[in-house]
Amino acid sequence: MAQKDPYYIVKDEVADTLRGVQDKHSRWQNLTRGSPEKRALATELAEDCSSLEYMVAEIDKSIDAAERNPQRFNLGQAELSDRRRWVMSTRRQLSSISSGLSAGASGGGGGGLDGPAGRLAAAVHDENDRFIRSEGDRQQLLMQRQDEDLDHLSHHVVRIGELGKEMGQELHLQGQLLDELDTEIEGTSTRLQAAQKKIDYVLQKAGAKGQLAIIGFLILTLIILIFLLLG
Repeated sequence: MAQKDPYYIVKDEVADTLRGVQDKHSRWQNLTRGSPEKRALATELAEDCSSLEYMVAEIDKSIDAAERNPQRFNLGQAELSDRRRWVMSTRRQLSSISSGLSAGASGGGGGGLDGPAGRLAAAVHDENDRFIRSEGDRQQLLMQRQDEDLDHLSHHVVRIGELGKEMGQELHLQGQLLDELDTEIEGTSTRLQAAQKKIDYVLQKAGAKGQLAIIGFLILTLIILIFLLLG
C-alpha cells in the first residue's frame, strides 16, 4: 500500500521540501540582520512554507475523507492516527520556521508580522486550532459511541444471564421428572417380576393337565370376547 497510495508520494515530497526549507532557515539565521540577502531568503522561505502548508492541508482533507468512508479507502484507525500525527508534526515544524521569520526578520522584505511569514504563521496557528478542535470533537464522538456500545453490550449480558438462569431452572425440573420416571419404571419392573413369579408358581402347581385347562379356558374366554365385540 505504501508504494501505491498517493499519500506516501506527497508525504515524501513534503519531507524533502521541508528539509530544504530547514536548511535555508539555518542559513537565514546566520545572515546579517537587515541584509538584502536575508530579506530575499526570508521571502523565499515564506513562499516555500506557504506551499508546504497548502500541501499538508490537502493531505489533511484526504485524511478527513478517508475517515468518513473507511470502507472505500481501506484504511484502519491506526493508519489514520499515524497520518494525523504526521500532519500535526509537520505543521509544528512549519509554524516554528514561520515564527522565527516573523520574530527575526526586519520590517521590510516581507519578514514582519504583516508580511507573508506573519500571515503564514497566523494561518498555521488557526489551522492548528481548527485541527485540535476537530480532533477533540472526534474523540468525544468516539467516546460517546463506545459508551453506547458498552450499554448495548451490558444489556445483552444481562439478558444472557437471565436466559441462563431460566435454562438452569428448566434443566433442574427436567432432572426431577426423569428421576420420578426412573422410580416409576423401577416400581413397574418390580411388580412385573412379582407377577411373573406368581404365574410360574401357578403353572408349576397345575402341572401339564392344569396348564392345558388354563390354555383352553383362556381360548374360550377370547372367543366369547370376540363374539361380544362382533355382536
